[in-house]
Amino acid sequence: MAENQPREFDVVVGGDNPSPLGGLVLGGLEGVKHRLSSNILEERIAALSEVLNYGEPGLNLLIQALKDESEQVQNKAYSLLFLREEENVKEALRQYKPWQFFEYLRTTSGHSCAVCCSAVSPDSQILVTGASDGIKVWNLKTAKQLYSLSHSDPRYVSISPDGVTLLSAFYDYGKMQVWDLKTGQLLQTLKQDLHYPTSIIVSSDWQTAVGVKNKSIDIWDLKTKQLIRTLKVYCGKLSSIALSSNGKILAGGSFDNRIRVWDLNTEKEINTLEGHVQSVCFLAISPDNKTIVSCGDKTIKIWNLETGKLINTFIGHKRRIVSAAISYDWQTIISYSTDKFIVKWNLNTGQKLGTYQETCETDFSLLITENGQNFITISDHIVNTWDLHTGQIVDTFSVAAHLGSISSLAISPDGLTIYSCGWSDATIKLWDSRTGEKISTLYGHSSSVNCVVTSQDGSIFVSASSDKTIKIWDVKNSQEIRTFVGHSNRIISLDISFDGKILASGDVDGNIKVWNLETGEEIYTLQQKAYSNYVRRGVYSLAISPNGKKLASCSEQLLQVWNLEIGQELYALEKVRVGHIKISPNGQYLISTDCEVYKQNIIEVRDLQTGKEIRTFTGKINGLTISPDGEALFVASKDQGIKIFNLNTGELFRSLRRHPFTYSGCVLAISQNGQILVSKNGGNINIWGVH
Repeated sequence: MAENQPREFDVVVGGDNPSPLGGLVLGGLEGVKHRLSSNILEERIAALSEVLNYGEPGLNLLIQALKDESEQVQNKAYSLLFLREEENVKEALRQYKPWQFFEYLRTTSGHSCAVCCSAVSPDSQILVTGASDGIKVWNLKTAKQLYSLSHSDPRYVSISPDGVTLLSAFYDYGKMQVWDLKTGQLLQTLKQDLHYPTSIIVSSDWQTAVGVKNKSIDIWDLKTKQLIRTLKVYCGKLSSIALSSNGKILAGGSFDNRIRVWDLNTEKEINTLEGHVQSVCFLAISPDNKTIVSCGDKTIKIWNLETGKLINTFIGHKRRIVSAAISYDWQTIISYSTDKFIVKWNLNTGQKLGTYQETCETDFSLLITENGQNFITISDHIVNTWDLHTGQIVDTFSVAAHLGSISSLAISPDGLTIYSCGWSDATIKLWDSRTGEKISTLYGHSSSVNCVVTSQDGSIFVSASSDKTIKIWDVKNSQEIRTFVGHSNRIISLDISFDGKILASGDVDGNIKVWNLETGEEIYTLQQKAYSNYVRRGVYSLAISPNGKKLASCSEQLLQVWNLEIGQELYALEKVRVGHIKISPNGQYLISTDCEVYKQNIIEVRDLQTGKEIRTFTGKINGLTISPDGEALFVASKDQGIKIFNLNTGELFRSLRRHPFTYSGCVLAISQNGQILVSKNGGNINIWGVH
């Protein structure tokens, strides 16, 4: 065979053999085109990564790939085009209908309830926080959440002395779990089905774990992860516990103000310490196992562990001590009281070394870092790092998303920024949809923020609160532009007209106010009907038609449609039990779901012009939104799923993959470009899109 003749597996343009994966047959744009026409899926996907190197012709190839027969090729092309600003790209993406391929992407970070337990790693780099919504692991220096452990309601967390392992205890489930701290991988579950502990503690050498119940004590060997024995002793209801470094002595502070001490080897109570006049909130046993430190009432007490005699009492707080921490070298103790002061003491002499005032209104836990340079306070969700020597706060961050459940969600038209507010929260939070990370927290309202909406052009967003005010915010710099005042009670619903000129707001008294967004002037006020004296008439939801000519409003058993231009009622539907309404993008349909109070689980699609019912969706429904193209109806259901229906035919298009999130009173929102869907997950947000 001549040297310049093709070999058996060479690719020849116009030949029958497919090009080899990753091989380059032709150079430049022609080569990319050839690979995009390959029958091999992997080769077409690989070629897409190169097309943007060839300017507008390459961009056109990428747009063409949105119509490829393979969903994988489509999704790859979509991901490369997602952030492009060219008009032809935006138009192509609008026609692409990405909602057809939505999958769960990520969840924002943060607790939605108060932190109840915490631990810091020996190198002071990692903070672990536990709340009823799970365990979250944070980089203490960057304030970034590293990962979350979904198991709910932990009551105790501890990090091993080598910083490798995390132990968590879930009292309600009667089990302890051991995790790899670096990866979050579950290593082992230690569970005793018949015994539900009320307190758990691990020895400082991490050899022994002790679970205390009302009438027994479980002792675990952490090396073997086995239950060694169970002691049948009366413990009563304990307010705090401490374990000696060798794991042989257990002390329990009680709500009857006593401290009981048990020898775990002999299974006997060896001492009862009396002296506190209120319950004991903190206990610790010295590393040499000779001394016990207790905090209760307004005092700190030092006891001889062997004899039970009181050695010293520290007096200085004006009110009850609620938390304390001791340095690793056992030279310093810090205590916090309901008098809002933190006091630093010399543990040997009882001398006050410093007094620092905490501005937080709630009680919190204390931790001292192993290097003795800092101490950490955690109150509900705010983590403050203090310099132990100067008493100055050197860093602060929040480990919360929203405290309590999210009340409303909105997305910027480009799908990049998510806006959220919560029923128990006076803030608005901004999130990056690409990472799930918090961008900023906006303050301005003095009470819970109940709803938030964005304008179609993305220049402003609007919030409404229980403080009876509406605030207009500039998106570019996240600054408040204007405040509307006029409602006499809590505002619970908002909508902005498509042209961004009109704002409608509704309150719990049934008042609907229509505002000129450009001037801030109130145009007129509408009064929603009261169906009866026994039914609430608050304006649960508002929707302005795309042409700006109609306004729909609803209360508990009433749906009204108004002429928005002149402020007159067009028609009213009674006994419909409506809790949330939407108008389709083409202005043809009025879609409503029932009030959660009645749990009828019905979505009704009506003709907006006449109010006549067209079709009904049933199921465990409690949230809805519509795709910008008006073709898809997204329905959140209480069986932990999101279903996508064809709005025009009522047919089920697909169901999104089941995922463990909370849907009680669900909130759904979709971006104007149709590329991002968000749903609430307690105080967090689940983000959906194309992978």
